[in-house]
Amino acid sequence: MKNSTAPNRKTGRMIAKNLIVLLTVAIAGFFGIQAWFTDRQTVPADGIEVKCQIPDGIEVAIVKHGAAAPPSSQYTTGTIELTKEKYQFVNDIKMTEVSSDGYTFYKPALKQESGIATPITDVEWEYADSSVHYLSFDLYVRSKSSYDIYIDGKSTIKPNAKILTGEKADNKSDFGESGDSEGISRDCVTGAVRFSVANYKTKETKLLWIPAPNIFLNVNEDTTKYSVNTTAQSGASYVHDYYVKDSGNWKKTSVSAGDGSALSKVFVANKNFGTDGSYSYQLGTKKEIMTLERQSSGDEYATGMVTCNMWVDGEDAEARLALVNGKFNASLVLTKNAS
Repeated sequence: MKNSTAPNRKTGRMIAKNLIVLLTVAIAGFFGIQAWFTDRQTVPADGIEVKCQIPDGIEVAIVKHGAAAPPSSQYTTGTIELTKEKYQFVNDIKMTEVSSDGYTFYKPALKQESGIATPITDVEWEYADSSVHYLSFDLYVRSKSSYDIYIDGKSTIKPNAKILTGEKADNKSDFGESGDSEGISRDCVTGAVRFSVANYKTKETKLLWIPAPNIFLNVNEDTTKYSVNTTAQSGASYVHDYYVKDSGNWKKTSVSAGDGSALSKVFVANKNFGTDGSYSYQLGTKKEIMTLERQSSGDEYATGMVTCNMWVDGEDAEARLALVNGKFNASLVLTKNAS
């Protein structure tokens, strides 16, 4: 049975140009923080490291989303490293925070009032550009046998930093709270990262994943200094917010595990804490993303294709100037079962 989640209407090292400091404040309680950067901030892809591990008996090729199907010579086995040196389209990515349900991507119009950046909900929004605003690639898979293909539970998207908080925090932000024991890593921006897998031919969302729900950015009273909780086990960081068009205006909605919505069936935000309190950043459960099929009886290969998307979500608390120049990396592990 298909889980159709398409809406009615088609919604690192990070570098910022001409930065202005946003004096963001907490509203509507602890979990009501307004996030969003401004449109002057971008996330170039050299702050993102992506690897894809391929099981035996499977060949994989990656192309820019919407590009022509790859020739046979582009298929490979083992491990793919999605770098700008090997894939030119990655070099063009300059991520801007977007709003998405994992299937359709929008770049909201933003306003700033009293130092707070928020979406303008009564004007038309642009579609986000998959060539610039977020990372999107088509994943082609083929095999001489028919298989169901999964993203394995061992897949991870995690901060590059080993130490995220305290005096010895890696890639330390200038916006951490003062004190010898205080500090936050810019790599905590990973808390705002989202990953999805979509099949645009069948109009299905196969996966919507918050890989670092354990990370939550706190604002202190003067709103210019921050601390980070890296052991959050509930609350806003386990909910994904996005916007849909409703009677001419954009309305914020949300999805969480087990909420009964169609999207919740493919939504993952796991509490992957070890006995020592550390977080693994693993997907935790394997998710089927395609079935390899022969298009005709004489075909040598059974094939399949889906689109993988990774973005910084503006509604997340970690989408902040304080975390610009953060780095994160992804390891996507594919597995197979006989179909």
